[in-house]
Amino acid sequence: MKSNHHRFIASLLIVSMTGCAGPHKLARDEQLSLSAQPKIHAVHHRPAAVFVVREPAAAAVVLDAPVHPTASDSTRLQQDRPEDPAPYVKSRLVKALQANLHLTNVYAASDTVENDNVKTLKDAFKTGVVLDVRTMRWGRDGLRIYYSVRARMIRLEDSTVLWKTTCGARWLDDGKPLGAQLHKASDDCAAQLSAKALGKDQPVSVTGRKIPAEGLPSVPRIVADEQSIDLPGLEMTPEERALFDDERSARIDRRAEVSLSAGDKAKGIALCIIPPLCAVVWAVVGAMMGVHWGIKRAIVSAREPSLIPEKDSTRLAAMLKEKATGASLAERISHLPEAPSAPAATEVAPPRLVVRMKIAQPDYSRKRTGVSIVAQAQAFPSTGAEWPPTEHRYEFSSLAWTANDAELVHREIDEALDALADSIWWAYSPKLPDGTLKEPGKPVEATGPILEDVRQLAHQQ
Repeated sequence: MKSNHHRFIASLLIVSMTGCAGPHKLARDEQLSLSAQPKIHAVHHRPAAVFVVREPAAAAVVLDAPVHPTASDSTRLQQDRPEDPAPYVKSRLVKALQANLHLTNVYAASDTVENDNVKTLKDAFKTGVVLDVRTMRWGRDGLRIYYSVRARMIRLEDSTVLWKTTCGARWLDDGKPLGAQLHKASDDCAAQLSAKALGKDQPVSVTGRKIPAEGLPSVPRIVADEQSIDLPGLEMTPEERALFDDERSARIDRRAEVSLSAGDKAKGIALCIIPPLCAVVWAVVGAMMGVHWGIKRAIVSAREPSLIPEKDSTRLAAMLKEKATGASLAERISHLPEAPSAPAATEVAPPRLVVRMKIAQPDYSRKRTGVSIVAQAQAFPSTGAEWPPTEHRYEFSSLAWTANDAELVHREIDEALDALADSIWWAYSPKLPDGTLKEPGKPVEATGPILEDVRQLAHQQ
């Protein structure tokens, strides 16, 4: 019987070791175009591999797919045939897309589609978009169980893969039925794939005033505050870079210090009673300490964040200046698919929501270098005082400053701005108690003069 503590640890491993990876994100333009497609065909395929069981004494497979080429010859059948989680993942993904993008043209196929070749899918469905899900790897390796599932969205007209990503989970066997454990892993993967498809897989942290759950009383007018984004740490002088390297080296030296224990010192002193051995003893001790110090310093250095190379830092700063603007943020909010129509004209002036890009800077406080970007939002209701501002922070992936592909870096910045726009709109949009939009309205971008101080708006009501 496993303790509750062990079960708790196992459940944590499912969540913390589940991650998504893939070269594609479903772009905002593609999200908007989905509703115009004649049909979105949601399908699933048979698993790409058998469920493999590797045990200390023997290996076994479950024959619910063609034999995998890596399966051992010394295999035995298992009575337990786990059910493929792909249909469940597909169902969860479909529901998330329908709810968030207001899609009414999704048709889920109940039968398995054998071939996941794009040409085959095009021949079968002719037009529209195919959303397909397939289990790629799954099995048990000793006390660990693993599951990997891939999802794609393919536009049949030109055979373009609009989005593709894979989610993998690996966790400790908690003793529960295998089907229940696979269901938990597939549930986690379905949630992550849904977030990835909607561009919400990179969470945005929000600080500042707690926004009321109901948001603003009506759809706001979006005002772009065009203050230039601050870039501390990305535009460093040669002197500042040299100082950073010196401080980093000093921290590494302090953490890599090697000292002898009192017992080791006593042994060395005792051996020095025999003069010929004294020099040899301390020479050996010194050599060992030198090797130990070198190893320890290498380990500490690997854990100490390094300065972003000057070339990469300069390139990222230039791209942020170009793309991370208040106008770009306001435009993204005003085109969000969650609010597809403009608000009706009323005699009461709508509330205003001022948005600006505040700062982008590297973070060297943890074991790896990070770069975060912060947007600021402030609401000015139709009546009453303005609300204190909130800050919305997004952390870039390392591709934002390590990729040599300029297009990829631009895409990383676009994803950051999309996530910030989503976070701001979700916080301030008018909502009913159940969390749905209160009005079928869409924020309208203000195109007036640049605001030096957002507090000026308080006097414009």
